[in-house]
Amino acid sequence: MSGDIAADPLEATVRSIFNAHADRLQKGLGGRPGIEGYADGFEYLQSLLKPFPLDNRPPIVTNWNSELQPYFKSIFSNRLIAPLYEWYLQEVRAHQWMIGDEILASMNEYEGTGDLDIVNKMLWRVGEWWDAWGTYVSLFNPYLEGSAGYRRTCSIHLNQTLPSSFSRAFRELILSTLPSYDPDAPLPDPDRSQVIFANLANLGLLSDHEHLMGMTLKEFTTGYVKETCAKVWDRQVWNETREWFTRTIQPWVEMAYTRTWMKTDAADSRAVVETVSVRYLWQMCEALAQLRISEIFDIIVDYPDSTPALNDLKECMFQTGTRRYLVDTLRALTKKRLLHPGADTKDILTQYVSTIRCLRVLDPMGSLLFSVADPIRQDRPDTIRTIVQHLIEPKSELIGEDNEEIKPLQDTSVLTDDYGDFTWMPEPADADAAFRSTRQTDIISTLVSIYDSKDIFVKELQILLGKRLLEIKDQNYDAEIRNLEILKLRFGDVALQGCDVMMKDITDSRRSDTQIHNLRLSQGGLAFQNSLPMHTTIISRLFWPPVQRSSLVMPGQFKKMQEDYAKSFSVTKPDRKIRFMSNVGSISLDLELSDRTVSLTDVTPLQAAIIELFSTKDIWPADDLAKELGGVDASSVDKALEYWMDHGVVKSVGPKQYELLEVAEEQKPGGSRPIRKAVEESPGRTAEAEDQEAEQMRVYWQFIQGMLTNFGTLPTDRIHNMLKFSQTYNKTREQLAAFLDALKREGLVDFRDGTWRLVK
Repeated sequence: MSGDIAADPLEATVRSIFNAHADRLQKGLGGRPGIEGYADGFEYLQSLLKPFPLDNRPPIVTNWNSELQPYFKSIFSNRLIAPLYEWYLQEVRAHQWMIGDEILASMNEYEGTGDLDIVNKMLWRVGEWWDAWGTYVSLFNPYLEGSAGYRRTCSIHLNQTLPSSFSRAFRELILSTLPSYDPDAPLPDPDRSQVIFANLANLGLLSDHEHLMGMTLKEFTTGYVKETCAKVWDRQVWNETREWFTRTIQPWVEMAYTRTWMKTDAADSRAVVETVSVRYLWQMCEALAQLRISEIFDIIVDYPDSTPALNDLKECMFQTGTRRYLVDTLRALTKKRLLHPGADTKDILTQYVSTIRCLRVLDPMGSLLFSVADPIRQDRPDTIRTIVQHLIEPKSELIGEDNEEIKPLQDTSVLTDDYGDFTWMPEPADADAAFRSTRQTDIISTLVSIYDSKDIFVKELQILLGKRLLEIKDQNYDAEIRNLEILKLRFGDVALQGCDVMMKDITDSRRSDTQIHNLRLSQGGLAFQNSLPMHTTIISRLFWPPVQRSSLVMPGQFKKMQEDYAKSFSVTKPDRKIRFMSNVGSISLDLELSDRTVSLTDVTPLQAAIIELFSTKDIWPADDLAKELGGVDASSVDKALEYWMDHGVVKSVGPKQYELLEVAEEQKPGGSRPIRKAVEESPGRTAEAEDQEAEQMRVYWQFIQGMLTNFGTLPTDRIHNMLKFSQTYNKTREQLAAFLDALKREGLVDFRDGTWRLVK
């Protein structure tokens, strides 16, 4: 009894709990009908959500949104909405093979035909699959991520299913929506482009392949720059390119990228489109800058006709920051195409002057020029000499170039700030550490400014000016006086004081020479004056650059002329004394031989002295000639004798024996005069050493012959520079010149107008 009484409260408790759960499960229906109705609803939703073949699609429930909402609410209230959604996604994953089979079949067909319409149709078909399987997925949205999770699942499986060839198909689809480079070509069909972007955006492929789309557009726009702007230097093309971008590419960007972020609001979409457009326009600007930089060497050659291209480069370089790339490229091109042993320094300087003018357009501050000039300054030690040669040339193009105002050179070693210069600009951030900005604008000032000091120019200027003054024979120094006055405006009077003394010596020398000849005319008449057919240039030893001296003593009538001239000079200048440098100057001769008269000009004093000795006796040993002339270097005597042998005045009659030809010898057909291999030697060289070095030089004949065959004519300097390519070549320019002279005497080469050529 007590056990039954004790069981009644427990049974009542269990029953109440069971009834409460059953009532909650059955929603107040009570008994089996509620449970069975819930089970039937769950199975009904599963049948609607289960994926199916697209060609066997079940009918859509009428008014499905309102009809199915109670079922989803019931399932949600019993906490089974998440298992149902997970079951649904699992079914979608399990049936992706249906979509995958169609994708692979379509891509295989595309790979065989290349027809983009197949790909476009495939994308539309995949979109239909997704829409069909996701008809009712939005009913999950109030409770879970619903549609977003479904499309993410589909997108993951789509990207896993697409073959590698889809990247090429995607790129071709994007390109098919872009206009042609040809302005006369028809534009792409806008309706077709809209369909392509709609299909890609619907499947999320625009977002997934955004980088590929960006790379495709970049290749297209940079390709347009290369196609339409390459070698076009006669007009500015950047404004045209920018207008083309605004007219054709920007609408395309709006169409493509608005769909990429189609879930954002209108203001955000416009901001995105504007950002993307600016980025692609910058890439086109960078492409044009890189194109012009790759053409910079030819642009410099074509200057000033290429000025519009330089203006384009200036604007694009400012926007894209490609200054360093310009410096590196121009330095590399300069070394490759200009600074090689075969290039003449004068040609290098001409190109460099054009480089100065072009870089002044790009960078008036001069930092680019400073960086580019460094290889020329280091690789060509004779650049300074060549610049100075241009400075002292008559009618030099470098002096007063472009009618620019001639300004004094700025001393870069002393930095001063002009606080009154309202055009002052700071030095560029990428300028070389050693760079100091200048305000030089003319070519000469810019050339000089790349070196640390102008003193090296002044020194070289004095040397070359002195050499040129001594080479002038007609005593016309007007061009040198004019150039010197212009150079004094640049370098200053103090720096060129030595040059002033040199010019004064020339003027005084001309006056003294006239006084001496007038004195002889007054002393002995015209015949006495004509007995001294000699004109001298008298220089001040302390103010002229060192002149190479020689022990040469002029013999015979030449010695008498010097003595007579010195006596007349002592009369006009009692307090001064002159000393002749017999090795400097030139002589015009008329040699009266038995059967002919040989007239020659520009004969060296040594050559004239030797032929004068032959007037005393017909046969001379070479060693005796050297002793008679004051101990002149034996090799110099040999070269002078070879000069007279070339003119048929002297012949060799034995080892170191030479005879005067009073009667010209008949030249045998096919014969040639014996040639002595003359190589410039230092005193004291043995005959064996001379022969050995001449034979060493002869191994380079094949190289020289090949050069002259390919180039036609070449100066000595260029042949010398090209031979330096050979690691075994260690000869001097003088040795090469002597060897070329020997080849000329053998009849292998000829020398005309300063260049060598093969004898045909």
